[in-house]
Order: sequence, then C-alpha cells, then structure tokens
Amino acid sequence: MNKSPRFTAIVFAAVLLSLLPFSVCRAYESAFITTTDYVTGSSSVIWLDGAYTTDIDVTAIHSDAIACWYDGLVYVVNRTPADNVQVLDPGAGFSTISQFSTGNGTNPQDIAFRSPTKAYIPLYERNEILIMDPTTGAHKGSIDLSAFADADGLCEVSRVFIKHDILFATIQRLDRNNYWGPVGDSYVAVVDCAVDTLIDCDAFTPGVQAIQLTGTNPFSAIVLDPSSGNLMVSCVGWWGSQDAGVEMIDPVNLSTAGYMLTESAAGGDINDVAVLNATKGFVIVTNSSFHTDVISFNPTTGLTGSTIYSPGAYVLNDIELSPDSELFIADQTATSPGIHIYDALAESMITTSPISTGLPPFNIAFSSGTVTGTGIPPVARLGNNYPNPFNPSTTIPYFTNSTSKVRLEIFDITGRRITTLIDKVHQEGAYKVVWDGRNENGLTVASGVYFLRFTSGEVTEAKKLILLR
Repeated sequence: MNKSPRFTAIVFAAVLLSLLPFSVCRAYESAFITTTDYVTGSSSVIWLDGAYTTDIDVTAIHSDAIACWYDGLVYVVNRTPADNVQVLDPGAGFSTISQFSTGNGTNPQDIAFRSPTKAYIPLYERNEILIMDPTTGAHKGSIDLSAFADADGLCEVSRVFIKHDILFATIQRLDRNNYWGPVGDSYVAVVDCAVDTLIDCDAFTPGVQAIQLTGTNPFSAIVLDPSSGNLMVSCVGWWGSQDAGVEMIDPVNLSTAGYMLTESAAGGDINDVAVLNATKGFVIVTNSSFHTDVISFNPTTGLTGSTIYSPGAYVLNDIELSPDSELFIADQTATSPGIHIYDALAESMITTSPISTGLPPFNIAFSSGTVTGTGIPPVARLGNNYPNPFNPSTTIPYFTNSTSKVRLEIFDITGRRITTLIDKVHQEGAYKVVWDGRNENGLTVASGVYFLRFTSGEVTEAKKLILLR
C-alpha cells in the first residue's frame, strides 16, 4: 500500500520525537537558583530550553541556603537559624514535600548522598557530620571530627563530596577570636561510607590523619575535575593575602596533588572554581579593590586567560557549568541582579543582560550534570541548541568522551534531509556547530519546524528546531 507524503511526515516526526531524551520529551533540564537579600530567601528556576524561560519565586527558603539535585528531587540546605533540609519536588512545581531539622544551632553547610536513604550533612557549629535518612529525616549517626578542632573548640567542617563510596569533607579550622583567620593547617577529612569511619590518610603518623592541605581555609564547594578525576577546592587562606589557590585532591591516593591555580597567578583570593576540560577553567577572583571578577585559566598549565566578566563590585557568589557547557554566573549587583550566561568554549556572552531571578541569586544547581562518583559523562551527547526559536542561526553543542564518528543532520517536517552539518570522527571533547538556516545548496530555508538528528556509535538523539524569519 502506498503511503501519502503527509502520512510519511507524521511517521517520521513521531520516530524522531521518540528519540528525544527525557529532558526534551517531557521537561527540559533546569537550573535551580537559591535567591536572597540576606533577610528573605526564595528560589527561581531557569529552564534550559534555549530561551532560558524563568520561573521566579517558586518556593520560599531560608535567606542563607544552598541546593543540590539528587534522584529527581531538590534538596535545600537551610543554614542557621533555620537549621534544616528542605526537600522540593520539581514534578509538583518545586513545592516542599518534606523538611527535616538538623538540630537547633547546628548550622548545616552542605549535603552529599550515598543513596536515596543515606545522606551526609556537615554541621558547622558541631564537630561532626550528621548521617541522615533524607526520606524520613531520621538521624542515623554522625562522624566525630573533634580531633581536628582548634583552640576555639570547633573545626569548621564545611563542604562534602562523595567519590568511589568515599566521603571527602573540608575542615577549615578558623579562629573565631581572631577575625576568623585560619589556624595552622586545614584538612580534608576522609570517611569510608560503607562503615562510616574515618580513613587514616597518613600511616606514618600516629592517630587517624586527614589529608593536610597545602593551602588553608578551603572556601568553595568541592568539585570534580572532569579531565583528571581529581577533586578541587578553592583555598583562600587569609582574605586579602595571595597565600593559597585552587587545590587538587587525589581521591585514589588520598593526598593533595598541589595547586591547579595559585592566588598570585589569579591576582587575588579565589572564591569559586569551575573546570570544563584540561585546558579550560573559570574562577571568581576577589581583586585588590575587593571587587569580584570571573577569569578563565588553563587547568593544565595554571596560566590565566581573559577576564570574562567584571561587574566592578563584590557581587559574584557562584559560577557553575551547565550540561551544555554554558557558564552561569550569579551576580548580586543591586541595580540589576540576575544570572549571566556565557558560552564557555568561546568565552562569549549568550545573554546580553542578566536573567532576573527576583531576589539576587546566591547558589546555582543543575538538574543534570556531573554524577557524584566517577564523574564520567556519556560517551556522546547532544546539548540544547541556542537560541531556539532562532533567526538567522542557532548554535548546537555536542559532546564525546572517546574517539567516535559523529553525524549531525537537519531534516524538515516531511522527513527530507535539508543538510548535513557534521560527518567525521571526533576526539574526546566538547564541540559546537552553527546552523545558519541554509540547506546543502547554500539556500535559505523557510520558517518552520526542523529536526536535528545526532548519531555517534550506538547513541542517537534528536531535537526540534524552530526557525522564525
């Protein structure tokens, strides 16, 4: 039986849409933003839909809070005086489905998950890491860190990260009686998550030893270097003194691997770090004028690159890389607070003005990203093109972590191939290609719906493109 062109088009569109990843078929990936004026706290969501559709004030939270995604839910760590973990369901409009206390005055700082029923929460006003069942809020025990306390009685445990079933926790050791400056050495405590006991990182020294850091006052979150597999944390030492840097932690040998970038090379205190690949990273630097800038650097050489963004005040709190290699910058500038978005590969602006989040943004967490554990991205993946809808062109990011043949094709709604953008072998890395709305003969195509098909090995994905002339 002969099929009509309309029937063929419908079938082709259905097949392509069936290849779309979950995030495109049902709901786009998103960035959850904690927002604050340091009196009131709220949260907003930026959807990674190419247009950066934003929902403002989705849920009330504490004025000092950070967030992370795990197993499809958002966990907000509300610090003192709230002292709780707030669980939000994105499927229900980011409404609060449960809220669990960590204990009055405990000042929780972060959260890391071993499983849906086991999470670790560092308590800044206690010398311990709380073990909690996040499904019930039950306290299941704690890790005692009192051996690392300084003379004021507290060790200031701050951020946590799990890799290979080992928990890493930063120990700041700050003197609360002397302007919160570092006291002696700072550490990363290491915990075996299977038995919840400290691991001795130095067999030649009596007692159970943590990893002694080269720098002091580990300030940033612990993040993963995707190229080396090392963990990274920014140590600021004494504020205003170029005495530390971005330090690497070897999660296999349980030792420091030295600085990836020094404060002297960066030109100031390094507040936060995000690394895209072996040659591209970004940091927030507090310069000599006590203004925060975002600069690029080479993680392999430790050399700095260009200044990406310089607002001229101390207003930058967080930088994060999206799953599509976009750099999100949280800017609290009083006159125009919001999120700036840059193409991390090109170091160029995607948004020309900040995306408003209602209250000023504080912390950014993506629904999809590096997985705690191996941190290895999919073998090949198609990112979200931007802008979408577009005119006259759209940028298409894609990724591979191994040598593979990549093919990118554009089809119209009837299933006719319009053009082939890419058809060649790629090495490991993040890439992008621009479609200028032309067919394979160089002629401009009409407004309408088009389909992008990405093929690499056994991976096939498709996405819908909308051209509006």
